[in-house]
Amino acid sequence: MAVEAIHCNRNSNNIDHTASTDNINPNLKGEHADSPSIKDTSKVPGPKGTPKKLQSDAPKPSIKGTKPVAFWTQHDVCKWLKKHCPNQYQLYNESFKEHDITGRALLRLTEKKLERMGIVQESQRQYVLQQVLQLKVREEVRNLQLLTQDLFVP
Repeated sequence: MAVEAIHCNRNSNNIDHTASTDNINPNLKGEHADSPSIKDTSKVPGPKGTPKKLQSDAPKPSIKGTKPVAFWTQHDVCKWLKKHCPNQYQLYNESFKEHDITGRALLRLTEKKLERMGIVQESQRQYVLQQVLQLKVREEVRNLQLLTQDLFVP
C-alpha cells in the first residue's frame, strides 16, 4: 500500500511552501520488512553530506572494560578480595559470602561492620579498609573520566 503525502509548512516569512516526499518511506510497519527501500535511520547527514552516527546510538566508552563497583556481584567482590587482600582471602572469603557482600556493600564497609563479620584483628580490618578506600578512589577517578568523555563527545 503506497501513501502519497505532501506537507505544507510556513517558513520564517510566513509563506507556504511544499515539502518534498522523496525521502518518505511509504511502507507500513511490518510490510516488506526485508525490503531494500527501508533506510538505515542510525545515521543522519552531517555537514557537507557526510553521514554521522546519532549520538544516542554511539557506544559509551568504557574505562578498562570493567563494570562499576556498585554493580559487582558477590563473586566479583571475592575476586577483588583475593587479588587485593591475599593474606585475608582464605580467612574471610566465607564471611564475605555469608554476609552477601556485593560491590555496593563493599563500598559501605566500616570497621564495626568488619568486626561483626569476624575480622577481629584491628590491623587486618585497617588493611581491608585501606584497600576499599583505594578502590573508592579508583572508582571516583573512573567516574570523572567517564563524565569528562561525555562532555567532549562531538
